[in-house]
Amino acid sequence: MSVTLRRARPEEAAALGDIGFAAWEASAFALNDAGRADRSRLRGEFRSFGVDHSATMLVAEADGDPVGWGAREHGDQLISDLWVAPEAQGRGVGGLLLSALVEQVRGAGHPVAELETLAANVGAVRFYERHGFSIVWRAEKFSPALGYAIDKVGMNKSLSP
Repeated sequence: MSVTLRRARPEEAAALGDIGFAAWEASAFALNDAGRADRSRLRGEFRSFGVDHSATMLVAEADGDPVGWGAREHGDQLISDLWVAPEAQGRGVGGLLLSALVEQVRGAGHPVAELETLAANVGAVRFYERHGFSIVWRAEKFSPALGYAIDKVGMNKSLSP
């Protein structure tokens, strides 16, 4: 699979939101949800993110179709989102997106890249650790999108030369 990265376009917000939602549904996030989240509202949240934050989103494209995206919602050191379509997972898409987002953080002059993920999402934690991130905290955090608190880990990667 040949993957290219590009900036998101506002008109593709729904399609990118659907990729994020599908990735969420296939992840440990959804498995731990136990039916608590309003899935229709959550899909809307993913779609709204693309409308409100398309300028911060980086899209992975294969054969002309989006297969994943990541974002730095506030343009700071925090990588707020990384979502890969279930059918594209395990093919290097997430690694390409993560590396590009880390380079954006570095280019903005931040000494550390940060992210958060569900503590129980062992696959995601291992993925981030393979890319040089380390867990620096664990806590219950309220998720406005889900409407309840979740057990999260915060991870950092030093960008010092």
